[in-house]
Amino acid sequence: MLGLIVAALRARRAAAVVMLVLAAVTMGAAVAAGTVAGRAERTAVAARVAAATPAERTLSVRGAVALGTRPDDIVGRFRSMITGVVADRTVLGVRYSGVLRAGSLRLPVDLRAVDGFCGNATMLQGHCPEDDGEIVLAPDVARQLGLAVGDELLQDGGSGTTQVPLTLVGLFTPADPLGWFWSGLDGVAAYTTRGTVAKPGGTAVATYDALLPEEAFDDPAALDATIARLRAGSLEVVSGAPALAATVAADRHGVRRGLLLVELQVLLCGGLAVAVAAAYAAQERRADAARMAIRGLPPWRILTGTAGQSLLPLLAGAAWAVAVRPALWPALAAGVLLVAAAEWPATRASVPALLRVVQPRRPLVAATLEVCVLALGAAAVFQLAAEPAANVRRDTGLGLGQAAPLLIALAAGVLATRALLSAAGLAGRTALAGGRVGGALAGLTLGRRRTAYRIVPVLAAATCVLAVAAQDWAGAAGARTQRAAVEVGADRVLRIAPTDRERLLTAVRAADPGGHDAMAVAVGGGTGVPVIAVDGTRLRAVTGTDLPSLRADAPAPLTVTGSTLRLRTVSAGATVTLLLAGDAERVTAVFRPPGAPPAGPEPGTAGQPTESTVEVAVPQCAGGCRLVAVEVNRGPVDLLELRADGKVAVDGAAFGDPARWRTTLGRAVSTVLAGHRDGRLRLQDADPPSERPRDNRLYVVDTPVPLPAAVAGGPALTEDNDVPRVRLFGADLPVTPHAVASVPRGGATGVLVDLEYAAHIAGPSGGPAAGATERLEVWLSPSAPADLPDRLRAAGLTVVGGDSAAAAATRAGRLAPAVTLLAGLAGGAVALLLAVVTAAVVAAVDRRQRGAELAALRRQGLPAATARTVGRWTSAAPVLVAVPVGLAAAVLLRLLAPAPVRPFADRWPVPVPPVQWLAVLATAVVVLAVLLPPALWSRGPAAGGPSRTTGNGKTARAASRPAADTAVGAGDPDAASDAGRSR
Repeated sequence: MLGLIVAALRARRAAAVVMLVLAAVTMGAAVAAGTVAGRAERTAVAARVAAATPAERTLSVRGAVALGTRPDDIVGRFRSMITGVVADRTVLGVRYSGVLRAGSLRLPVDLRAVDGFCGNATMLQGHCPEDDGEIVLAPDVARQLGLAVGDELLQDGGSGTTQVPLTLVGLFTPADPLGWFWSGLDGVAAYTTRGTVAKPGGTAVATYDALLPEEAFDDPAALDATIARLRAGSLEVVSGAPALAATVAADRHGVRRGLLLVELQVLLCGGLAVAVAAAYAAQERRADAARMAIRGLPPWRILTGTAGQSLLPLLAGAAWAVAVRPALWPALAAGVLLVAAAEWPATRASVPALLRVVQPRRPLVAATLEVCVLALGAAAVFQLAAEPAANVRRDTGLGLGQAAPLLIALAAGVLATRALLSAAGLAGRTALAGGRVGGALAGLTLGRRRTAYRIVPVLAAATCVLAVAAQDWAGAAGARTQRAAVEVGADRVLRIAPTDRERLLTAVRAADPGGHDAMAVAVGGGTGVPVIAVDGTRLRAVTGTDLPSLRADAPAPLTVTGSTLRLRTVSAGATVTLLLAGDAERVTAVFRPPGAPPAGPEPGTAGQPTESTVEVAVPQCAGGCRLVAVEVNRGPVDLLELRADGKVAVDGAAFGDPARWRTTLGRAVSTVLAGHRDGRLRLQDADPPSERPRDNRLYVVDTPVPLPAAVAGGPALTEDNDVPRVRLFGADLPVTPHAVASVPRGGATGVLVDLEYAAHIAGPSGGPAAGATERLEVWLSPSAPADLPDRLRAAGLTVVGGDSAAAAATRAGRLAPAVTLLAGLAGGAVALLLAVVTAAVVAAVDRRQRGAELAALRRQGLPAATARTVGRWTSAAPVLVAVPVGLAAAVLLRLLAPAPVRPFADRWPVPVPPVQWLAVLATAVVVLAVLLPPALWSRGPAAGGPSRTTGNGKTARAASRPAADTAVGAGDPDAASDAGRSR
């Protein structure tokens, strides 16, 4: 029997090769899906962890400690309590809260000792702390306290603690302000040694921050257990790592399940292709079955001899896959059953029935199969419509909805085939009645060749699978691009080292005087609602977002232009300080009457108030300065007039207008009372009972108050006396919210304000907002010139990093959803390949049948052109029917249910249409380009030139096929019937 099978395989090499290719491609794709799943899972997890924020990857542990006289030992003991934490980097430190006092100035500032501080800070002046009692400060904090390097000050920790004398030995700035080291060191702090932190004698807070590696997120349960164990030891643990670990676990599950669905679809497509190929091969082997039956072989041996011709190639193409991945044995078993089922009818038929040229139709069997396919398709549609949307990140089971593309396309293919056969037959009869021979032959051939259209559902299913995958990929790619543009904010973003906000605005406007290519931006550094401050005058030009409400009308600024200022006041020797904003710098003008002490008159010793005029040189304001605020060292004092180079800059009416002045809006408590009368501004001291920071400045109102804000998503803003507020620049800014759908960088949840207005309201950088943690950026438009970053550097800005919408979209393309969708697209390509191979087999078999028919018609005088037309239409018809049906099924599927793979792992909205028409069109072009050539290749013997007659009167083409009748009959009973009638 084995020799008989091998001999038959040699005689029918094409059928054997086709079965081998179908099995190898199907099982190879399944093995690849299993192999790629692990690799894709690792890639997606690595990309997810790399894209996480520092807060998501950091495990922060805090614990109260009494440092005593041995702070190093105490901190070491605290560190020993933290076990079982694997980290890429760690930062161990200790902090103590209190107030720094420099003369009459005081500011809440932490004392901090952090390991690795000197290696992560750049000293602008002086040196890093080496001995106890030495501290370093940020320049803004030192300026606020009026300190220079070498000055002395005190640290006051409150009642029950010791005031510690300190010496300022340096000014620093973070070496990498956007790096992980500084991500957890927010707020205002003086950095020093552990011994200095221990000197106040109060309770300090030991800190431990760990940057968790990628493998730490592999087991969310273990991470939760570690955090619970640390908290059980009376330690405070704050971390976003559990949420990231849960996301990573969902990514892993999504990739595995997504690739499982891809594998399932490929196996189903492969099984369908194997079934069709086996059915066509079984028709050609009926004569073999008849010869074995004549020899008296039992049915099981007949089945072995016929089915073995397909089973040997099938096993050769699939057995290796089962050896590599044993879990695929059910798929191989299913293939064996399909082949056996295709050959089984031959074992039940009689010898005369097997030798008949025209085989009897079995309408009941065909109808049963079609009804089953239609029922499965209807059930899949019902499941999609009735159940919630599938999501590969959840366990929603493996129902008919998971195979919906195949089932819906198969059902549609069956219906389309029925409609085509009826319509083609009617058209053929109509054409015959009208005398149109070509149309009649094409229509009647299409209408009667029923078994040749078994391939239509296969092609429709492959087209649907590919079209669905292409739509999902295209929609996700568009969503990723849109999200990247929103999250980044602009086409390109440059990150700027910390600097004065006025300097940032001035530098950007100087580097881009046209206002079309660059925009200054400050992004809130808090963990609440994203607050983004932008230069509203350039927002539309740079990002395309038009929000004119951000730049509401505001009072004109009070400007002074001149190198000499003269201030006329009435006081008893008080010193008045004007804070001005010059060209990219802060200017301080101190007006001290002659003979007045720097700290002002002592209470109870001041004389009678007298009018005086004090002149101060301010060369920085020769080109113009904006008056920001006024402060006095001790009141009361009346401000009457300010002149610049002899010209009145601020008159009594402006000083006396209460609408032009306000106290602080930040966290600080105002220590000044303002009175407006008789064309003058009176400032008096106030001493409110509060431990909050104090601010003795009176600010100029040159912005709309409350601040206009574009609010997306209705975030919960801070309420204060029914006035919504947002946190920015260290101050709670009152805002007037205007609802919008989304804002750049914030997306569907965020607050957008004008940077210039917000900076004016919050106060100068050296004031109460010195501890702000905003990130400064410059957003660039798509048309920004390449040298713009260099122009920004020349304007005094330091570029420390950057990003772009394209880079963000690329990063998102490496996350789990994109990886899963790409695998689905590859699965669709494999399904199309299987369909091409199957279509080639069907076309080859049908071509032989059609050739015999047309050869007979050519002998009776059918023109060659008509024969070619009939050949083309009958070859291309299954493809031209199946492709639109598959595309329509893909469109219907996406209208019924969204893709099971969302483009994003979080709840970010996906504003893309359910049907991606460009992807559908591209799929149609690709599928037609792949399927039509095999169908039209080799038009058959009747499509050539005129027939050549041999000596016995037969054409050469007919003589070359002495068994044409047998070939026709073995392949298609309907075709054989037509061929017999044509003779």
